[in-house]
Amino acid sequence: MLNSLILLGNSFLKCIYDRRRLDRVEIYRIKVYFRKFLIIGCLFLASDSAHSAEYFGRFLDQLKGIFITDAKPRPEFKIDEDFRFEDPNGILWLTPKGTQVDGASIPKFFWSIIGGPFEGAYIKASVIHDHYCETKERTAHDTHRNFYYGMRASGVSEWKSILMHWAVSTFGPSWRLERRVIMSQTCTDNANNIISCEMVPKMEMVTVSEPALDLTNPDILALAISKTNAVARTLLTSDGQVLDVSSAGQVSATLASIESNAANYRELFKSEDVVYETEKLGLLSQTERTSLASIQPWNGNRIPSYDEVKVLNAKFNEYKSKDMPFKLDSESHTVIMEHIDLEAIEFETRMQKSGQF
Repeated sequence: MLNSLILLGNSFLKCIYDRRRLDRVEIYRIKVYFRKFLIIGCLFLASDSAHSAEYFGRFLDQLKGIFITDAKPRPEFKIDEDFRFEDPNGILWLTPKGTQVDGASIPKFFWSIIGGPFEGAYIKASVIHDHYCETKERTAHDTHRNFYYGMRASGVSEWKSILMHWAVSTFGPSWRLERRVIMSQTCTDNANNIISCEMVPKMEMVTVSEPALDLTNPDILALAISKTNAVARTLLTSDGQVLDVSSAGQVSATLASIESNAANYRELFKSEDVVYETEKLGLLSQTERTSLASIQPWNGNRIPSYDEVKVLNAKFNEYKSKDMPFKLDSESHTVIMEHIDLEAIEFETRMQKSGQF
């Protein structure tokens, strides 16, 4: 296509040369500029076409199963037949027939913010994600990223898929796979019926689980939910283009930056000192009986900068509104709990656990 356009352009330039008798140096310069213009135009069109046709993978089976509402500690979904997903790299993800999943890969305290695991278009991706979070046969990184692919392949909007991917990467289960040399005993029986044994080294893949985040600390939970709400509003306002606002500026919502950002917050929320890590938490948002369905863009449909927002302190109540963003300073930890409705979240969580989701 590019060569055809260049030939067409050359013909066009020849016509100009024949009619206007331009200097040969001048016509050469026009040719060079014209070719550059065509190349840039073709690259732009190719990039735009590739973006519009982005492929996230495909589910190979119809999801069939039943809800077990009296399962403890929460309702479960039992798979009646093998359920497979082929990711955009051609890798197969299989949830076998008979598997029971309960949405545990999405922390229950965040169901009321990001949605329950079995709601609408999430369910297909959740079934695959839950199974691999249980078996841990692939890395947490690949498992959480595949959750994003599954949601996008199911038709979940970009900003919601990014939010869910970020949430499970930050607050969900985490593990890594390591190659280790395992010494195993091998025994042989020779012709004289004498058994001889020796230790033989063997390479095995070992799953190393990382400790779960302790969200029973109310201050940490309050900050975690406020951070999630801020990320949700930023993604919604930017239509999935901006993930977060840090003290250094905006964080783009590429897969690499999502996973890096989630890893940083995961480390931050592991510490009880997170309430004193003021700048590291970036932009935060109040949460009052909120859910994914009621998340609103930032005021004026504009993402606020870190420098312009108010500091959460005792005076914040004078001008607070549920739509206002905030940041922290060294004194903010004394008023954090005043700006999150834990009772509402706990109520919604109990409703979800009872099967009313």
